[in-house]
Amino acid sequence: MLGIMNAALLAQGQLEIVAENDGSMEYRTLFRNWPGIVESELEDGAYYFTRVEQNLVTRAPGKFGYDDAYLTPSAAIHVRRCWLRNSQGHDINVDWIQDGTHVHLNNPDGCWIEYVEVGAQNLWSANFCMGVQKRCEAIIARAVREEYREAEGLDQAAEVYFQRARTNSSKARSAQPFYRKGPIASARHRRG
Repeated sequence: MLGIMNAALLAQGQLEIVAENDGSMEYRTLFRNWPGIVESELEDGAYYFTRVEQNLVTRAPGKFGYDDAYLTPSAAIHVRRCWLRNSQGHDINVDWIQDGTHVHLNNPDGCWIEYVEVGAQNLWSANFCMGVQKRCEAIIARAVREEYREAEGLDQAAEVYFQRARTNSSKARSAQPFYRKGPIASARHRRG
């Protein structure tokens, strides 16, 4: 965190932060905006370095018309997917909803979730780090230097880096066929 903040400060002609919580206006400004920059982008983008799958078994009474609820890990920012796994190991999609701390569904035997967590910064891609740096530079330009046009340009540059990071992250997954033939189409093509 401090390394990216210092890179942004130096790029904007400001003094770097020598220690965390040094009391400077720059540190307070960036520290307060850090969760909004990082967590919101991690939640929006489907980055491979933030995906975690976990089996939830800690049951509680459900809400919102569901019978069961399961406690999500405290590190989870957002639950992307929820499913059940049958005895053969196949995934079964279910109807579910998430509140701040629980996933609600109708199944007393637990569930599987895929959630987003803020991973260690050493796992972040270079484009993601540059996007965060540019977003920090935009905050410095806007809040400290009061350069609003420059801040808009830096926000756009950050979005370009985030888009590159999203694209590279999606390339890191195995390719899935765009279209799967159904049984009727398969039979039609087999006959010749």
